[in-house]
Amino acid sequence: MTLVKICGIRTLAEARAATRSGADLLGFVFSPHSRRTVTAAAAARIIRQAREESAGWSAVGVFVDPTPDEVVEIARVCALDVVQLAGSESPACVRAMPLPVLKTIHVRAGDEPRAAETVETDAAGAHLYLLDTHVPGTHGGTGRQFDWQALRTIGPRCLVAGGLRPDNVGAALAALSPRGVDVSSGVEHAGGGKNPQLIRAFLERVKAYDRHIHP
Repeated sequence: MTLVKICGIRTLAEARAATRSGADLLGFVFSPHSRRTVTAAAAARIIRQAREESAGWSAVGVFVDPTPDEVVEIARVCALDVVQLAGSESPACVRAMPLPVLKTIHVRAGDEPRAAETVETDAAGAHLYLLDTHVPGTHGGTGRQFDWQALRTIGPRCLVAGGLRPDNVGAALAALSPRGVDVSSGVEHAGGGKNPQLIRAFLERVKAYDRHIHP
């Protein structure tokens, strides 16, 4: 079945909306440059309470070019399950992480073969890869798509992000057959903050696809 990650969780209400809709992964952003950043203390409270209320999901800490010590401390405080590295981290940095690593690949238009090679050769030594759209000056959460067809051969080895919404996630799944999907801006209110109705709609579309593929 397709994994679903709801990223950019900042409140307990958002975490509840995600877990109650059936999300597998909740992403907490620790990069200070993101408008969705959350402190370790706040994330720890949300994760602890959400785990008391529901099981069957994993907490993902999203970092951009962190030091290993920084990740170790935040992973300890928050009881993270997975580390997502969304910057230009080296394979050595990936190896130094204390938990399984989801490594983001920022897909540049016209440079899709390089992204495919990174995944096919496991160049970063990651547990899984996440395909997102390259947008200068950002590290994700932009709501922009990359060329799905250009990377359909590696979809099963990856989570896919970049411009996904309830109305297009089915098409992305059909094109890429990914291991999972990752959404942030596509399930938010216009002014920011997660929209429970959009989260529920997104999960319903993914589940409908899975039922169609695995009746």
